[in-house]
Amino acid sequence: MIRPIHSCIHAGVLVLSALILLSAAAGCKKKNTAYDLRPNLNVADDIVFTERGLFHTFDLLLKANLDSNIMHMGVGTIDKALVSYSSSSRRFTFYYQNKYCADSVLRNGNIVITLSGDFFTSGTGATVEFQNYSEDSRQFIGQDILLNAILVLGGNGSYASTIVNLAIVKDSVHSTLWNSQLNYHIPPVLKMKPDSLVPFTITGTGNGRSSGTYDFSFQVSTPLLNDIYCPWIRQGVMQISVPSVDVTTGTIEYVNKDKCNNKVTYNFEGSVFEWWIIRKKLNY
Repeated sequence: MIRPIHSCIHAGVLVLSALILLSAAAGCKKKNTAYDLRPNLNVADDIVFTERGLFHTFDLLLKANLDSNIMHMGVGTIDKALVSYSSSSRRFTFYYQNKYCADSVLRNGNIVITLSGDFFTSGTGATVEFQNYSEDSRQFIGQDILLNAILVLGGNGSYASTIVNLAIVKDSVHSTLWNSQLNYHIPPVLKMKPDSLVPFTITGTGNGRSSGTYDFSFQVSTPLLNDIYCPWIRQGVMQISVPSVDVTTGTIEYVNKDKCNNKVTYNFEGSVFEWWIIRKKLNY
């Protein structure tokens, strides 16, 4: 229920003080102490945490298919992952053993991706399996199903991602449940070396339940820019909805177009939080 500020004061100084501290600690530019924004922060953190892992996984697959050594020799390294590839089964295994990566994430376990055909051939499918895989001690349990939607080397196209009931285990009692339909829009020109690959964009929608048990949904309203040179999303806006809380709508905004850093901004109907994509902050 929306409560005016004067009624919060009458309701108790302790409650008001706690909400003020929450906004101050988070770096909130405009404080609206009439609302409890903790559920919104929980949802936004879980969305940013989960999509970071999904985007990283697609980057691994794309880079591996553009790496001639891996494709011909069957072994290599990408982003601190040991990579093995079987040409007969078209299976990639990305193996992490407690590796701190460029995005400051501690990764452990295996990501196994099996393709039905050539990565750049229209109609090729790929099944992503997370095998005892975790990021910053949160385990990913489930699959990502990818489909090449009219993509050819050197041409326009996209990979469609479908995820149903992916679980991200925060601790023994808290988990995020994730469903999404995402599209990775591959640029018109692909070069044959990962370090020269141009950026591409990501769009889509999703829904789920946060680790704080709040139902949510989201839509990418401004395409997310995935820069192969930067381990974080550079720009883009996501609209989020959390129906059961005081402030039901908000945005997640990536505003790093001109530089590579790990900042992200949350805006909940005028209450703006400048956040960082690191373990200690994505833990609300």
